[in-house]
Amino acid sequence: MGFTYEQFVADAREAAGQAEPDLAVKALLEQTLADPAAVAAAVPERHEDEIRLFQDDTVSIWSCRFQPEVVMPPHEHKMRVWVGVYRGVEVSTLYRRDPEGLTVTATHATAPGQVLGLADDVIHAVTAQGPEPSEALHVYLGPLTDVERDLFDWESGAALPFTMDRFSAMQRPR
Repeated sequence: MGFTYEQFVADAREAAGQAEPDLAVKALLEQTLADPAAVAAAVPERHEDEIRLFQDDTVSIWSCRFQPEVVMPPHEHKMRVWVGVYRGVEVSTLYRRDPEGLTVTATHATAPGQVLGLADDVIHAVTAQGPEPSEALHVYLGPLTDVERDLFDWESGAALPFTMDRFSAMQRPR
């Protein structure tokens, strides 16, 4: 049977409920993305860049597309997240807050078939590398839209309450 959002959501919910959800979700994404082209071919056509597939108290599952000409602003999730890329290259720039603002600590380029885990205290900005958008499955170990979290001012590093309007307004051209 080929990839479907419905089956992936069921499998991710089960993985998130395991005794060691990090290991189970990572393994699920690695297995799912063993053939990233098959996943890409099975994903329905869409107009939105971010689609919430499911959320409850233990897990949030999103299908995310990032455009190469835009960088999403630095933000946090306040929960563990696993990112599995099936098309394009998703780039996460990780930061730490310093008295002077934000300092880059690492950059991860995640290609099709690869999985990236981000800790619950990570601050990152996201874009796509190359001429094409990146597309990935994001599995958050918690209720992402129910958590109060922050965006961070590009220059000062000041924390601002996360809202979708502010998230959109703070995007930068690449």
